[in-house]
Amino acid sequence: MEAVDMFEGKSRYYGHFYYCWLNGSVTTKELYIHVENGMITEEERAEIMENPRGDAFPDEV
Repeated sequence: MEAVDMFEGKSRYYGHFYYCWLNGSVTTKELYIHVENGMITEEERAEIMENPRGDAFPDEV
């Protein structure tokens, strides 16, 4: 059976920020900054934020 790449077609850092969001080590404010810097797209940011955010650090909006 072949492995499925769930991040296929996404920005280079999408997977990194996706998992950081899930464990709470990236904030809402930081995700917006990463969009401004071109590391992820606005659509990817919205998609990531549809998931519940972890609680490693308090969120900053």
